[in-house]
Amino acid sequence: MTDIIIISVLAFIAIVSPLLSIYMRRQRFNAPDEEHAKKPVSVILCVQDNAQDIENNMSAFLEQEYEPGYEVIVVCAKSDDGTEDVLKRFAGNPRLYTTFIPDSSRYISRRKLAMTLGVKAAHNPWILFTDITCHPTSSLWIKTMTERMSEGKNMVIGPTVYDDESPLFYRFQRLHDDINLAHEAAFSTAYRSECNNILMLRDEFLEGRGFEGNLKYMRGEYDFIVNKYAVKGGTAITDAEEALLVEAEPTRKMWRNHRLYYMETRRHLSRKIRHRLPLVIDGVFFILSLLMPIVALAYGLLTNSMPVIIAAPAALLLTIIIRTVIAGRRIKQFMCQIPAWKIVPLEIRLLWHKFHYWIAYHRADKYDFITHKI
Repeated sequence: MTDIIIISVLAFIAIVSPLLSIYMRRQRFNAPDEEHAKKPVSVILCVQDNAQDIENNMSAFLEQEYEPGYEVIVVCAKSDDGTEDVLKRFAGNPRLYTTFIPDSSRYISRRKLAMTLGVKAAHNPWILFTDITCHPTSSLWIKTMTERMSEGKNMVIGPTVYDDESPLFYRFQRLHDDINLAHEAAFSTAYRSECNNILMLRDEFLEGRGFEGNLKYMRGEYDFIVNKYAVKGGTAITDAEEALLVEAEPTRKMWRNHRLYYMETRRHLSRKIRHRLPLVIDGVFFILSLLMPIVALAYGLLTNSMPVIIAAPAALLLTIIIRTVIAGRRIKQFMCQIPAWKIVPLEIRLLWHKFHYWIAYHRADKYDFITHKI
């Protein structure tokens, strides 16, 4: 009787675990709306010590094909790597406008301040936030993004991936986040964004007072924008290749800081329980699907129960196969090339890293995450 119960539980966990994974979450991408009137766009870029990124990527932003017109507003903080000198090489382009952050600005996130100054300097009704560390893969990037700003939409989130030189795990973790976040944006209210590719209304940003209330937090600018301004059914998601931005490989320190800053940011976001609950359920069942076969196998060996000895590895293999098949189909919808057979090993590593980040965050000085230092 005990063997039957154990085998039944193993089978239940093996089948249910993949079905509760985020890869089962439906996706719905918005089609272009050719009828809706397109408006001029202001692209907002914030730079500081980004001389090489400007050299590599600025031309792609200045060579877009968009009939209603656009401008590129660069907000520059004081830099030590010749950023201002590189910007001067593009100064003759009529689409480029450059402004600077006052050196006296303190006790405030300089990046959020830069984005706010960029919006205030913008002349166009639509603003498109991104980073100079990214580059559009198509000259139709702006056009493709604006085509999703249809009637009833107040925000468009486009895809962003790390370049092929980035570690596979970095690309996977971003993909893992994108799958869950895209589902929320499509079927509920967008929670936040891992993509540095957001189109919204300038007047709405200003009327909502931008980053007011979270200016002291060092990072999380895209998360705060989406969390604050997204409305149910009002966010468009696109998987169009022309809308894709490719981000340069982050350093290990930049990647680690990104994850730690997010752990602080999420404490101040709305709808966090509804967002995190499916992830927690997925994580718990995934851990059970890995550990229970091992425990059952140990029990079978100790009691010399051949049915349990056979069922334990079979259950583990079954859950891996089902999860891999489901994940393989889902990731094809996102522009990130990750072999399906590597998904489960990467998920195991992701669990460890989340635990590691959690420890690192709770051991860190909380003043590292805000601008108000003692």
